[in-house]
Amino acid sequence: MTPEPGTVPTPSTWSTWTLRTLIYGGAVAGIGLIVAAVTTDDAPTWWWWTGVPLAVVCGGLVSMWLRFRLRHRSPEERHQALAELAERKATVGAPLERSTFAHRETKHKKHVLRSGIDAEAVVTFLADGKRGTEFEHLVYLELDVTVPGSATYQVRTGEYLTAASTGTVAPGRTLRVKVLPEEPQRVAVDWERSLRLE
Repeated sequence: MTPEPGTVPTPSTWSTWTLRTLIYGGAVAGIGLIVAAVTTDDAPTWWWWTGVPLAVVCGGLVSMWLRFRLRHRSPEERHQALAELAERKATVGAPLERSTFAHRETKHKKHVLRSGIDAEAVVTFLADGKRGTEFEHLVYLELDVTVPGSATYQVRTGEYLTAASTGTVAPGRTLRVKVLPEEPQRVAVDWERSLRLE
């Protein structure tokens, strides 16, 4: 389950100490292998190939953790810093995630329009997809879809809007769509029919 923005996942004490042991142990083992390779005549090459990556990766993680602990000395300060980091990640990551998802969904549009059944959808949310050309731009859409004879359900999708369709999409707007019967989450807006609703 995804944590709410601003909350910090709390791993178990066992998993935290296991992770720390692996990282610190990896750093020590890496440094030990490098020292052994330097001081031993005819040292096996795998000592270098294993020791250097362990020392660099695990040592880097240990260094980052120590810097974090020195900068945020009390548990309260550390918790606050992690909460701010989680909030920043949620704020920055959401638009990018929506854009990627919306673009991926547009790849099914032709197939859905060709093979889907007629339905209606009401726009409940939309966001700029941050992609496009001078002729069309991507939007992320959340829709309440109603197939005749079935209950309304929610769908997330994406559409590339042209100049003709841009002004017609807003929360509360009803659109004509096509739905794949075997995959009800696959939805594509039928713009030709939707624009006639105006």
